[in-house]
Formats: sequence, C-alpha cells, structure tokens
Amino acid sequence: MPTAAPPPPTPAFPVHARGVMRSVRGAFSELITDVGASPHDSQGLSRACGLNKNLAWKVSKLIQTEDPAVAIQQMPGSGGIEIFLRSMERAGAREALLKTARDAIRDFDKLIQLHSGDRATLEMMGSALSSTGRQQRDEYHRRLLFQGGSYVWGAQARVMLKVGIVGRGKADGLLDFLSLSALVGFRRLRPDVTWTMAARRARHDDGSPMFPPGPEPIDPNSAGDDKAPLMLDFCSGPLPHLRRVEDATGISFELPEGPVGNTGALTCVTGTIQRGIPYYRSPSNEMGEHRATCDLPAELLLFDLFIHNSFTFAMPPEMGLYSDLNTFGPYPGRGRDFNRLPIYETLQDLGCGPLPLATPDVANYNQMVQTMFDRVGWRPTDFRGYRVKIAYPACPASVVLRYDLPEAP
Repeated sequence: MPTAAPPPPTPAFPVHARGVMRSVRGAFSELITDVGASPHDSQGLSRACGLNKNLAWKVSKLIQTEDPAVAIQQMPGSGGIEIFLRSMERAGAREALLKTARDAIRDFDKLIQLHSGDRATLEMMGSALSSTGRQQRDEYHRRLLFQGGSYVWGAQARVMLKVGIVGRGKADGLLDFLSLSALVGFRRLRPDVTWTMAARRARHDDGSPMFPPGPEPIDPNSAGDDKAPLMLDFCSGPLPHLRRVEDATGISFELPEGPVGNTGALTCVTGTIQRGIPYYRSPSNEMGEHRATCDLPAELLLFDLFIHNSFTFAMPPEMGLYSDLNTFGPYPGRGRDFNRLPIYETLQDLGCGPLPLATPDVANYNQMVQTMFDRVGWRPTDFRGYRVKIAYPACPASVVLRYDLPEAP
C-alpha cells in the first residue's frame, strides 16, 4: 500500500493570522460594496442594511484597518457575524460573495482552534503582530493584571515613586547614590496583609551581593540601625511602626497588619544615601544599574533618575523591563536579557535645569527631590534627568535603567 502523505506543516501563527485576517477583511468589504453601501461609512451601512450601529462600526473598523492586531480585536463574535451575513443576504449580496465570506469565517475559526483555543487568548497573541497601538493594548491588559493582583495580594497603591540621583563621590572612581522610594496612597484590601515598604539591594552583574559601606538616611531624624530611613516630612501621619528585616542581600522595612481601604490608606516615603560606590569597570561589574521593582499592584509607576553631567558614560541610560518571575539567581549562559519583557513607553529626557518639574501625580514631589539635593549639597542644575512613566506597571517586574561602566584610566 502506498504510504499516506504527511500532513501539511502547521503554519506559523504570524503568517497564518495575517493571511486569515486579510481574507476576512476583503470578503466583508466586497459584500458591503456589492449591496451599494460603503465600508468607510458605518452610519450609512447601518441605515442601508438595518445593522445595529455598534456592529456596523465594528465591521467598518475591521475592514479599514491595515493592522492585523486591531483587525483581530475588532472581529465581531459569532452571533454578530451571523447577523451581519444575514443582513448582507437580505440586502441582495451575491451568493458567491456570501460563500467566500463564510469560508473566511471558517478559516478564522480554524485559526483559533489551531493556535489559541479561545478568542481571548487569540487577541493577546495577536497584539504581538504589530507595534502600532501596542502601548494601549498593553496598558489595557496591565490594568486587568492590576485589578486581579490587587485582589490576590490584598494591597495596592495609587503611585509607586522611585527617584535616584547619581553624583560624584569624594575620590575619583567613586560615586554617591541617593535613592527615594515612595508608595503614595497605599491601601490594604485585607487586614492581615503586611508589606515591604522599602528595601535596599545591591548586587554585582553575576547576582552576588555588593557590600559597600551601609546606607545612611536622607532624613537625619531617621538615623539609627533599628529605624526605617523615613523622610518624615513627606509621610502621611500617623505612620505605623515599620519592622526592620535583614537578610544576606540587604535590609527591608515591613508595614504590619492594619485597617483596610481608604481609612487605612497611607503614604510612605523612604530615602537613603549610599556613598563610595566604585564605578570603574571590573570583572564582576561591567554595568551600572538602577532598578524600580514593581512588587505591588499600582496605578502608576514614576521612576526618575538624575545623573551628574560629568558622567557622560551613563547618558542616556538604556531602559528595560524585566520579569521577576522564574528568577532564582544567576543563569550562566543565558545572558542578562533572558527574562526581558516588551515595553513601549519611552524614556523621557528631562534635560538639565532647576526644579520644579511638572509632576501632578505626586504632591510635594519637587520638595522631596530638592531635599535630596540639599542633603548632600548638590545643585539640580549640575544633573540631567530621565523619566520612565508607566500606567498599571506589570507586577512582579522591574524597570531597569543601565549603562556601561567606563574603564579605569
């Protein structure tokens, strides 16, 4: 007996999806034109064919877009498709064109069955087909993650603020780093929730801990080994006592259990100074990195980094977003970008100049940053600022600003 022919290879999703959506759009466009309506006029289509206005708009949008990601998103559901085809039939569309449209719909159903299994997953997969509109699509899904994460973790914040200032140290090859971390409008959604409000972590490129001299608080009133480095003038009051927790990689301060919702809402601002950090390249440290860890569902992440004008090697820093899932230490051979996530927000260059900066999302922002500069006697005009702003940042993940360290002279 002759051997059966092997089944045709499964088409790659991007090629398959683009071809199917092109066929659907073309078939729908020909139907509408055939009955004397215009695919570009959703209101005229609604009147001419007796279609619901929302369905007419969706079909019109589907036909007009050249973006396969948007086309998948605008594809009506099975009920809406059947209503559309029946209306075309009543309006006098030719049978051959109706058959072409039904064949295209069957191909769309096969696309779902083969690659995703359901429509919602297909839409998520389809987002990667085009960068146009990707930021808006990503934000939509991150907002869903924020809502689900708030429920699961039992806490959320209105704004997660991170500010870093990179300045010259006392000796050549050393820098001082000021760091401010704030959770603005933090709320527990369950009374048993505790949360790390601030942490200081320092690591080499290979993941091993870096231990320069310990950090000191920006606010002198928060000095002491058993105190959290609070910037008291900017915290809401009365702020509960924060528990100090120390491990092999650094120190963290935990908010204990407490009231939920708006009655327990608070703002916590911490700030530290790390002095004498080497910045010349070494075998264990080839890049400078500044990280804003998104470990709490938040409506907004605001991450600002100010770099001394003389540190030209650090400007502009490279921006990346990294997953903190499935990260259990160094991964030899994988490279540092194995867990990198797509990000479509841009790094803003704030330029050099005096404060204030426009930051309507955080009250007292300029006073906070000016306090940081004043604490070490630096001038904002000697620094260049960069900003990352992300609505509903992915959690758990980290935004990283990094740069190549220079060779020692």
